[in-house]
Formats: sequence, C-alpha cells, structure tokens
Amino acid sequence: MKSCSSLLPVLLLSLVIWPSSIGLAQEDVKIPKSRLEELERKERELEQLKGDVNKAKNQNSQLKDKTKPETNAAAVTTAEPVATHVSPPIASLPALKPQDLVESLDLASYYAMDAATADQRYRHQKLRVRGEIIGFEKPLFMRNYRVLLKTPGRETRVICDLLPPDNSNAVFTSDHGSQLVVMAGEKRTVLAKGGDIAVVKGECKGLKGGAVMISCWELALMR
Repeated sequence: MKSCSSLLPVLLLSLVIWPSSIGLAQEDVKIPKSRLEELERKERELEQLKGDVNKAKNQNSQLKDKTKPETNAAAVTTAEPVATHVSPPIASLPALKPQDLVESLDLASYYAMDAATADQRYRHQKLRVRGEIIGFEKPLFMRNYRVLLKTPGRETRVICDLLPPDNSNAVFTSDHGSQLVVMAGEKRTVLAKGGDIAVVKGECKGLKGGAVMISCWELALMR
C-alpha cells in the first residue's frame, strides 16, 4: 500500500508535464528550407497580384473620369431662339384698296389668329399677294396648277390657283418638284422655281382646309 501511495504523486506529475512536452515538441518542428522558400515565393506572388489588381482598378477609375462629360458652364451652348414673323395687328391696318399688296406671311397669320376677322377684310377682295415660292401642286386631270407661298407655320398655308398660259398645252413639275415647267408645242420653259419671290394677282376665296385660297389670273416673278 505504501508503494502505491508513493507512486501516485509521480503519476500525477507526469500527466501534467506530458501535454506540455507534446506542445513543446510541436513548436520545435522545423520546416525544410526548400518548403519555406516556396511559401515565401508564393506569398510574394500573391502580394504582386494584389498590387496588379489595385493598379488596374486605379486605371479604370481614371478612364471613367476622362469619359465623363465636362460640365464647364462656359462650354455649354444654348440654341438661339428661332426668329418668327410678327404681323401688325389687323385692326391697325388702313382700309384695303383694290390691288393692294399683301404679304403671304401676314395673310396666313391673320387667318391663323382669327379667320372670321380675316374674312371680313380679305375674302372676295381682289388683291396682290407677294411671297416666296416653297412648292407646287398639279392636280390630276385638271388644267390648273397651284403655287404654294411661304407662311410663318405649317398650320395655315397660302395656295395660289392658276390656269396655264394661253399658248401652252401642258404644265408639269420637274427636278423632283422644285421647278414648274410649261410646254408650248415642243418648247419647254421653266415658269417658276422654288425660292423665287412671286407676286400674284387674284381674288381671295378665304380659308379652306387649312389653306388660304387665292384664285389667280397673273403670276409674276421678282428677280
């Protein structure tokens, strides 16, 4: 019994020391030099990759900054307002006389603003209308042709309806509709072109289908 009791402290002491000795042994494990160098090399490669990624991010950020539109106020340009034709008030005009000259821009403006008031002044009146030719129309199966004069907007047009000259046998458009040609026998003559300033004599028929119709008997060009 004495021998067993004397061995008990020794056994307990050995149990305490044994795990510590195992830990010390684990801490003392040595890594081969080649393996250590390989680990160090891989670590350097990893750091280099991280650096390359950061560099790429910085380059992308700089490219994005360059492609952003400049917001310099001095570089911003605004479109100039489009000039519009301003007609004098129709009530301020003197009494209309036969063969008075009326601009196509004014005639269209008055009918666009107040067709009833414009009718009181111009409908069934014989007058002269001046304007820039912007186009032609040739109705099918009809002898007459039409000359379109410039107006301030598209909502109201001025259309001059004319008959061909007495010595002509045909009137038609050419050059993609930019010219009006009259045929007299075998001779072709350009009667008018887009952009010409025309003065027509005729009678105002009022507003019809968004157009001020002028029944004309004379067309003259200002060249």
